[in-house]
Amino acid sequence: MFYEEAAYNRASELLRASEDSGQRGRFEMRLRLALHLSPKTAISYDRRNATPRWRLIYAHLVDGFAYPAESSEVLARAIARTLDNWDEKREGVTAHKNFLIQRDGNRCQNCLAVLGSTDNVTVVTKDPFKPYYLAPEELLRAEVDHMEAVSTFGTNDRSNLQLLCRLCNSGKGDGLGLSVRQEAQFAGFEIGSSPISYRSALVYWVIERDGRKCPLCGLTDRELTIRPVIDNGSLVRSNMRSACVVCAGPTASAAVTV
Repeated sequence: MFYEEAAYNRASELLRASEDSGQRGRFEMRLRLALHLSPKTAISYDRRNATPRWRLIYAHLVDGFAYPAESSEVLARAIARTLDNWDEKREGVTAHKNFLIQRDGNRCQNCLAVLGSTDNVTVVTKDPFKPYYLAPEELLRAEVDHMEAVSTFGTNDRSNLQLLCRLCNSGKGDGLGLSVRQEAQFAGFEIGSSPISYRSALVYWVIERDGRKCPLCGLTDRELTIRPVIDNGSLVRSNMRSACVVCAGPTASAAVTV
């Protein structure tokens, strides 16, 4: 029994099974708390209301939960910020694109590909793990991304914005990780037969997991892609590692098109 438990725990650690559930759990807990401690008028808040949102929550904490008045304001303001961030939409963030290029350079902040350039190595070599070559003008387009997603309370402040290529941005999705259902669905596929959406998710989350640098050479200024750890292994995140385009080398599947 001891050995079974130890093997299970080790497998969970290696497979990073807690990553997605932990992030989702924190997100859901914050939202549930904010919703539980707010009155309906604060949840469906009309911004034309002259009464600040936090004051509605403050009154609810004092009257509905009998929280002490002297300490409820701080909590009410924090809950209001949480609900404001939840409501906040993405409109207008594209206006920050030029600022972000000047601040960070014209590279995807996840995979380091040069944005908008068809000269990236993975385009030229038709890298099947990073399928820019299928639609390079579209998949290499610069998109403004929220580092912490709006869906998990991220704001439109410039400090929370970055530029990603469309491939990485679509792979990031809602920012809550790659679901085990997706991995189970496509684990047995050959790379050239798997959907672009799944490949983009693998690219984003493997590179993000590995610290956005090549674990082989340690450099952080080359375009990154992904490669399998075991060549005939399954097409899942735990069997993938990041690699810069130099360390990755050619792939036997490079000529695959779909």
